[in-house]
Amino acid sequence: MDTALRLMVIGQAILLALMLIARGLRVTTIPIVLLKVSVAAYLIKSSPVLAAAVSFAEFPLFVISMASPYIVWACAYVLFDFEKPSKWLMGAFPIATIALCGFDFFSIDPPDLIKMASISASLIVVIHAVYSTLRGGLDDLCESRRYFRLCFVICVSFVTIFVLATELIYLGRPEPSWVPMTNVSLIATVVLLLSIPMMVRPADLLPHEPPPPEKERSELDAAEQETYNSLLRSMQNRAYARTGLTIRQLAEELSTPEHQLRALINARLGYKNFSTFLNGYRIEEACERLLSPKEARIQILTIALDAGFASLAPFNRAFRREKGMTPTEFRRENLKPSQVVTQIRR
Repeated sequence: MDTALRLMVIGQAILLALMLIARGLRVTTIPIVLLKVSVAAYLIKSSPVLAAAVSFAEFPLFVISMASPYIVWACAYVLFDFEKPSKWLMGAFPIATIALCGFDFFSIDPPDLIKMASISASLIVVIHAVYSTLRGGLDDLCESRRYFRLCFVICVSFVTIFVLATELIYLGRPEPSWVPMTNVSLIATVVLLLSIPMMVRPADLLPHEPPPPEKERSELDAAEQETYNSLLRSMQNRAYARTGLTIRQLAEELSTPEHQLRALINARLGYKNFSTFLNGYRIEEACERLLSPKEARIQILTIALDAGFASLAPFNRAFRREKGMTPTEFRRENLKPSQVVTQIRR
């Protein structure tokens, strides 16, 4: 029964991966496909029957299944576009996990402490993905994706806690027969719950190109037109420059229901995240100042803070995403040295 259920879930995961590939494989959808592959690898590796049948692929299966937490993190990142941790953490965790997994795989009898450390590292990576996904929920303008965030968090949290907890509890001793069956059943349920929405409404959930340009205001109805005009006046008055501005605060200031403002910015203006909408205005202002000879000696940090960014790091990331270069490179390429010299002399 256990083997049959595993084969069914493996077939399901592979089929969903192939369906995603058929829709067009892009860099941003590769982690989602890899997640299906890692699920299949884990189900094979954790089954004595299936593992024995493909013993020639023992090491690749081990590597792919152990990479599952990082693939889950990568999926959450491409789906929900949250802020990455510092570079040293991004490098330290994979290196530590590779070392622990290598010791675990090639040792005849690895200590339980090594296994516990490996499981703990996996748990931390998944917790960061869950936390970051939840944190960006209020910023998300797409209603269907906000619900999908919640579904993702609940499913991933529950399965991860159960699987890793049982591995820790029964570390060094045989698991009861109900544990593997429960693991497989939970994984099968989660794969379906997270995959069906991506197949039914891919445009809302799967990452794609930057938002389209704003639609003509003539397409707006009377209520939307009024909200649009109020929003435009607010942006012209530099509401975007207030650090930490939320869509709830802006909706209250505009005397507009929050869901209507979300729908306007998302469905009509083409933005999926409120921060992306604000950053468009912020970067436009920053570019004007970076191109001004009069402000050639103003520090980039000052310009970033004045435009509404909390610090230099998010400004650099948003600017690079929008312009394909850093603010420093933008200023250097567009502002001639002679303009700077002339302004200093004045």
